[in-house]
Amino acid sequence: MRPPGVISSTAIFASSDIEATIGHYKDVLGFESSWTWGEPPSFGSVALGGVTIMFNLQPELAKAVRGHQHWIKIDDADALYARHRASGARIVADIADMPWGAREYVVEDLDGYHLRFAGPPSGSPPRSQPFPEGVVIERRLPSAAEYVDVGGRAFGYTKDTPGLLETTWGGVVACSPDGETIGILRIVRDAPGWFSFWDVAVVPEWQARRIGSAMMQEGLDMIREEAPGANVFLFTYQHAFYERLGFSKETVDMRRA
Repeated sequence: MRPPGVISSTAIFASSDIEATIGHYKDVLGFESSWTWGEPPSFGSVALGGVTIMFNLQPELAKAVRGHQHWIKIDDADALYARHRASGARIVADIADMPWGAREYVVEDLDGYHLRFAGPPSGSPPRSQPFPEGVVIERRLPSAAEYVDVGGRAFGYTKDTPGLLETTWGGVVACSPDGETIGILRIVRDAPGWFSFWDVAVVPEWQARRIGSAMMQEGLDMIREEAPGANVFLFTYQHAFYERLGFSKETVDMRRA
């Protein structure tokens, strides 16, 4: 979670020619919006998705910036790489899977700044799709059979732990449009004001479709209704969507209601 008061950060590049720079970012690099300040412009900005870059007219400084890097995270490096090649962008490092877990390539702009575009590595799970129509999220404990079936398909569980469900405070179940149980979540009440999530599981053929996120949000709502301001810990397999719900690594306080 970000420290209090910190909202965003935007890079400001030195530019030898604001209008030429912005034209290059729009026509060659595919940035979609821009603005300038002054006549002729001495300052400007471009944006693409959630990325904004500003430019300050500093010709002398711009002569010395070649090779300075700016890292930009994207969701499909190969698609943008193909677009940049087709538009004539100056690619100074071809696309490749990097040992630090990203698929990257590097483009140089008119003043020599190096833009490192980085996406998921080859073979990564598919990007999340919209929540599927007809899937129902239910507030209830999974049965022993549902727990073993979904847990087995998702994580390789082979049998139920005796008494496990009986000691579980609450649960969330996801059902497909035809009524099949495709996701489970268990909530344990550890102490007054303290809860934990266990066994967040979605069967493989329904993963990356926001079902896990929906179950966790439902679980958070259940806890908030029972004990506003409670602390929620995460003891389960790690997935990127946990961070979008306010979790960091294995445990974190729940957002205050």
